[in-house]
Amino acid sequence: MTLSAAFPLNDEQLASCTVHSRTEILHLMRQIQQRRLLVNLDMPGTRQIVVTSVIAVNESNNTVILDSARGDALNQELMAGKTAEFITHLDGVSITFSTGAVHLIEYDKLPSLRIALPKSLVRLQRREHFRVPLPIANPVKCIVPSRSDEDREPISAHIVDIGCGGIAIVERGGRLGSETGQILTGCRLLLPNAEPIVTTLEVRNSAQVRLQNGAFQTRLGCKFIHLPITMANQMQRFVMNIERERRDSL
Repeated sequence: MTLSAAFPLNDEQLASCTVHSRTEILHLMRQIQQRRLLVNLDMPGTRQIVVTSVIAVNESNNTVILDSARGDALNQELMAGKTAEFITHLDGVSITFSTGAVHLIEYDKLPSLRIALPKSLVRLQRREHFRVPLPIANPVKCIVPSRSDEDREPISAHIVDIGCGGIAIVERGGRLGSETGQILTGCRLLLPNAEPIVTTLEVRNSAQVRLQNGAFQTRLGCKFIHLPITMANQMQRFVMNIERERRDSL
């Protein structure tokens, strides 16, 4: 997902969300590092997204160190690019920034990636689309009815973030495809300690995510369609509880 795709705003809106203060940029980068947030590294001109994380912020030489990609071929592709774009989420706020070339280095005796400290970044929170990330260790499932007459087995996807306006799901088998605009009816969200939420989802964006082990999975950003009010209330309570637990653990 590129910067323009992640933030479809006009120039005036984008300017109001852009941070230029070096002090604030350093603060945000350190927050991303300390909380060990996952960061999507997007290579413009390809559909590949590398999932990485910030492991060091060097104020003295204006650099940021990230986990390296797994696989020599992918690292070489990263090195060959002239620019890279990064997207993550901090406290429900989307943060994205662009840098120049990515360099492969050794940090603490391990292969790592080095980029220049960004000169600006974009912070955006749309309250109607507030999302909270869900823990990877104990994934919450979204069960989607089969999309094929040949294979009637329901599709099991994992919910990676959730909000009152929609969810993002990942699926490794490729059975959901990556087409935007498709309508997924009869989806069941298996929230813990609650009755399943049955809803219709509209796929608004998609990306092929390459994991650190080299495997691929499809990430779909989905919007709720006509979510019943009782289930919307249940969803809101769940989101608030997740956010409260996250803040209490800090």
